[in-house]
Amino acid sequence: MYNKKSKKLTKKSKSVIVDLSNDGPFSVVSLSNYLSTYLKTKAKVKWKVLNKEGQLDDRWITQELPYWQEIWLKRSINIKYDRKQRAFFVTYIK
Repeated sequence: MYNKKSKKLTKKSKSVIVDLSNDGPFSVVSLSNYLSTYLKTKAKVKWKVLNKEGQLDDRWITQELPYWQEIWLKRSINIKYDRKQRAFFVTYIK
């Protein structure tokens, strides 16, 4: 009657969610700490670093983030910022 295809059951790896500390301008230190621990683990899992309370303001995101992306791209870590979710997405590049 019906041609049913069997679905392969695969586990999708969930991204690790990490929250930035609320240290004002020193929140950059915790972001740097998260990036260096991510570099040490070299995990294939995506990390989501939350910026919900605006620890890193718009000025930092527009002016400093491209410089940070350039530095960490040399170390094979990609950083993307999503305004809707107010979060940084960190992935490892082979």
